[in-house]
Amino acid sequence: MRSLIYLVTRWLSRFKPLNALAEQLLGKGEPGFRGNFKDGKEEGPWEFYHANGQLEFRGNYHNGQRHGPWEMFHDNGQLKVRGNSRHGRPDGEFERYDEVGRLFERLHYRDGTVDGPYEKFHENGQLAEHGHYREGRPEGLWYFYYTSGQMKKRGRFVDRRRVGVWEFFDESGKLQEQRSFTADDTGAIY
Repeated sequence: MRSLIYLVTRWLSRFKPLNALAEQLLGKGEPGFRGNFKDGKEEGPWEFYHANGQLEFRGNYHNGQRHGPWEMFHDNGQLKVRGNSRHGRPDGEFERYDEVGRLFERLHYRDGTVDGPYEKFHENGQLAEHGHYREGRPEGLWYFYYTSGQMKKRGRFVDRRRVGVWEFFDESGKLQEQRSFTADDTGAIY
């Protein structure tokens, strides 16, 4: 979390552009944040720290906005999110991890919007679902799996809605049901 000192520094830099290294130390001498200002805006590598001294965020800024690769961490030090930003907007592959370091989601952004392949994982590491996003909406074929890795269901999305024939399977992989959906069915899924 950005500290009050950081926010005051940003506010003061509006009146006189700041060009300096900024650093705040926590009670035991651990850093709260560290980075450079150029013309009153964050520039270059920045780091923010949790109250316990563990790294919270590491990444680059350009003209006051996240730009390039960055990482966020849980307060236990485990990686939380790895991503990329372009001019302050998410862009490229993002990976999200739980507090014990397990990957639970991989997705792609284009200019701030989810767009591209998507994968979600069960706690045991098995694939839970995968499909494709287009402009923030699930689109095309999607597959969903049990924790065993066995197919749970599959079907097609168009404009966030299930369309066509969807197939539903039991945990042994046996087809249990086929259900048809039309584009005018009410109720978006995602």
